[in-house]
Amino acid sequence: MDRSRKARGKLPISRRTEVRTLLLVLTITCVPVLATVVLITSTTEPDLGDLKPKSDAGGKNLVLDWSALEQNRKAKTGPVEFNGAEVHAMGYMMEGDVPIKTGERITDFVLLPDSGNALHPAHRFGDQMVAVHLEKGNEVHFSPRRLVSAWGTLRTSPGDPAGPEPLYHLDQARAQLANREDLHRYYK
Repeated sequence: MDRSRKARGKLPISRRTEVRTLLLVLTITCVPVLATVVLITSTTEPDLGDLKPKSDAGGKNLVLDWSALEQNRKAKTGPVEFNGAEVHAMGYMMEGDVPIKTGERITDFVLLPDSGNALHPAHRFGDQMVAVHLEKGNEVHFSPRRLVSAWGTLRTSPGDPAGPEPLYHLDQARAQLANREDLHRYYK
């Protein structure tokens, strides 16, 4: 019988070898996929553009509603009701045009409503970026993709809503690191 199997081109493979081969193929396929899913989910933070501020946030400053900043990209017009208002903005700290080292003391940074994740950087649209300019003597340590609370006067500037330059500036600002509990305190 062995001669007839060999004559037909089939090699005898044990059940154990078949199972081991199947497990090897599944491992090679599934481990990278699972590792990618774990990496993305572990480095993803809540998107603040989807959250609405609480009306009774209990402060003198208006809590920034990221979705209200989004401008009509075709007409290039946007909200002017925030111009000159004292606001409390929560967002994720990012560098602007100039690279910044983690831990470096800074007076200027960019706030975004989304932090991106380890495999996909945050989207940068002009109408979804706030350039924060801290008041004199108020420096913070740069911590990329970290949730930050900032208070100051919001100013709007003309420009391309889909462009790379922030259309909003938070002047004479104060800032501090925030956490998820702060999100629940200020957003629904």
